[in-house]
Amino acid sequence: MKRLYLAVAVLGLFVFGCAKKPIKIGVIVPLSGSISSYGDMCLKGIQLAIEGINKKGGINSSQVELLVEDDKGDPDAAETAIEKLDKAGVVAIIGPLTTTNVIKIAEYADKVGLPVITPAATGVDATRDREWVWRISCTDMAQGIALATFAKEDLRFSTACVIFDAGDPYSIGLTESFEAEFTKLGGKILLKTTVTPGDTVFESPLKVVKEQKPDFIVVPLFYNNAGLLIRRARNLGFEQPFIGGDGLDSPELQKIVGNKKGEIYYSTHFFYNYGLAEVQDFLHSFWDKYGSEPQTFSALGFDATRIVEKTFVTGKECSRKAFKENIGKIGLTGATGIISFTGNKDPRRSLMILKFEPGKPVETARVF
Repeated sequence: MKRLYLAVAVLGLFVFGCAKKPIKIGVIVPLSGSISSYGDMCLKGIQLAIEGINKKGGINSSQVELLVEDDKGDPDAAETAIEKLDKAGVVAIIGPLTTTNVIKIAEYADKVGLPVITPAATGVDATRDREWVWRISCTDMAQGIALATFAKEDLRFSTACVIFDAGDPYSIGLTESFEAEFTKLGGKILLKTTVTPGDTVFESPLKVVKEQKPDFIVVPLFYNNAGLLIRRARNLGFEQPFIGGDGLDSPELQKIVGNKKGEIYYSTHFFYNYGLAEVQDFLHSFWDKYGSEPQTFSALGFDATRIVEKTFVTGKECSRKAFKENIGKIGLTGATGIISFTGNKDPRRSLMILKFEPGKPVETARVF
């Protein structure tokens, strides 16, 4: 009889007393280096989502444990990070944030069958021909088309100059897409010129652009370089609007440009006054936790995490295989709008263009 009681007690402990193992989800974002602003914002959104998921009981009754790696914005560091997270047993990875870093880890992800969902990498090659890599952001192609359409139809501009980074896939892709669409709509690219890595004065590209007198200037760069370039241009007397992609979307851009007057337009995935209830819920939750307004990368990190959750819940199993089999079945109305997936790992979703002018509130210029 004692043995029976013992057996029942052990069984009861196994069934009722032992918590299920936590689900490990990896994160690869830049928390140091020149684009750490993106990583910090994104991680806050991810952590907010995980906190809400765990408070509701986790995913399929298992709590979620985040394993975070800093890729420093460096492809080699990203490669080291995915290998480390794979060995740690994560079932999915959120990140990296740049196209270059996603491309660097994509082959490894495909080789071992590890789901990677990037919140923000926009280069077409990030997901092209990949089995285990998805994104929730718009592609460079979609952004370029939207920016060109906005410049031609809304701002009624006819001529442009482009200052881009010939060594960066993001900058190249956005440039090509913008040029093709703007030309198709009847616009004219007067000049394309490049920035030199490490340049903080931009004397050469700005000199040749100023001679062309374009209606506006396209800067498909990240906020750190774009901010310095725009500030320098304003100091040299440039009055034309500057237009860029989501790489400009950082509060640091405003700090770098300072009070130099002039319009800046950029494409993005999130704005706090967007009309969906889910956007406002996210805004309030973020403010309650962090005491500040969320930025785009926070919203993208939040939505990427919710997509991971919903995919595993739909599959009723938290495995790498279940993620791949079920992500195409889900849709999400989240902080950045309505998202669903196509067969090529890229989302169907909205995109907006914001207007920023020093000393004035940021405002929505157009929603695509």
